[in-house]
Amino acid sequence: MFLSMKNKILALFGTISEMLAELGKMSNKSGAIEECSAALAAILNQLDKEESSPPQSKQMLLEIQAAFAALYADGSLINDIAIKTLDKQVKVLRETVAAEIKPKLNIVFFPYKASMWDSLESIYEAAAKDSNCVAKVVPIPYYQLSNDNAFGTYEGDFFPSHIPITHYNAYSLENEQPDIIYVHNIYDEYNTLTRVHEMYFTSNLKQYTEMLVYVPYHVSSFVLPVEGDRSMAYDIPTIKNVDKVIIVNEPLKQMAIRSGVPEGKLLAMGSPKLDALNKALNTEIEYPLEWRERIAGKTVYLINTEVMFFASNVHFRLEWLTHFFNIPRIDNDSIIIWRPHPLTQISVMKYSPNLTEYYVNLTDSIRNKDPLYKHIILDESADYIPALMAADVMITHVGSLLISYLLTEKKVLFWGDKMPENSLVPSNAFYYAFNPNEPWYELVKSFSAGNDPLAENRKGLASKIYVNSDGSSGAKIYQEIKDCVL
Repeated sequence: MFLSMKNKILALFGTISEMLAELGKMSNKSGAIEECSAALAAILNQLDKEESSPPQSKQMLLEIQAAFAALYADGSLINDIAIKTLDKQVKVLRETVAAEIKPKLNIVFFPYKASMWDSLESIYEAAAKDSNCVAKVVPIPYYQLSNDNAFGTYEGDFFPSHIPITHYNAYSLENEQPDIIYVHNIYDEYNTLTRVHEMYFTSNLKQYTEMLVYVPYHVSSFVLPVEGDRSMAYDIPTIKNVDKVIIVNEPLKQMAIRSGVPEGKLLAMGSPKLDALNKALNTEIEYPLEWRERIAGKTVYLINTEVMFFASNVHFRLEWLTHFFNIPRIDNDSIIIWRPHPLTQISVMKYSPNLTEYYVNLTDSIRNKDPLYKHIILDESADYIPALMAADVMITHVGSLLISYLLTEKKVLFWGDKMPENSLVPSNAFYYAFNPNEPWYELVKSFSAGNDPLAENRKGLASKIYVNSDGSSGAKIYQEIKDCVL
């Protein structure tokens, strides 16, 4: 029996007690007794379905059914003493069922993009190991939004092969009534680049569960927002529909509280995305076949561009991206892996439509190994971990990929001339691409010579900023949420 069903049964006992309290005043006593008898029959039917039959509960229930049948057959037996005696029996039965029935948890995960599954995977793994839990992964359909168009998309076929997938058409929220729902997108109608199907808006999901948990698909920045700034982790109207929000650290939790989010909703427990990289750090990585020869013996530079990279300052950003693409011309023993955000093209189409043709041609040229871009690998895979593990240097601004990369303690060439204000990362941990005293091309030469004077400053950095960055976040989130619902 799932927890939701057990709770319904316990609530039904409460309804029977309420009806008994009013029975003496009712004109249609036989009708009320008939309703109570029907409720008891439904409960007995449910108990009969249990794999391990609860004998004490069933025996008591049969006795109470007989007592109601006697009252129905002879209304003269209905008096205060009989009602009080029967009500006491019902309450004892409720306590017996509560103690005797050990429920399982019915849990569903509703991811929408395969590349973002890592934000939920380690929670799912903890649930899958729990014999008192049934967990399903149901990738949901979504729309890619571009100006006036909405492109329906489903990525269930792109999830890791070891994850059992349930198609959304085969999963009924109404029938399942899950005890816990995990999601990594709560933006509903407020998202501008993607939008999950309306059936999976938080306002609808909340109708079917007592525990809707939001685990952000990104890892919140180590640059704390200033008062008044919006933070995607929690500052959105749909937060009212969510029961728990997973926050990566205590400073962000306190900011969320100051922004009006009830403290009881917030759990500072880190991010399962960091669990994925922790696992990779202790596992031999299988690189894509086409990468192996190209990266062997090379200094690998990973260029990470976020989803809104081309939405503003387009010419400036293109200029510098082109500069960085030329790193292999400075260091012959280097190669570039460029990993644009999975939604970059839809972002370009929406915010910089004049750039669409250029972007498509650029990515096609790299993808097709145009000689002009022979030292560049375009990484469009759902799994970002091989790129992080292959990289010797990451060129990036603030973003989730950088945060995961902190665990590797490898070199970062930060896309700027200094660390942003309110950063939890100290300024002496990264190198700066636009530092006039040590420009990026000089740094490239230094890196090729094996120099890394800031290496010591990056040791243990992730653990100083993020809770449970040791790979335990997902398991701890699962246990905390389980304890909450039980």
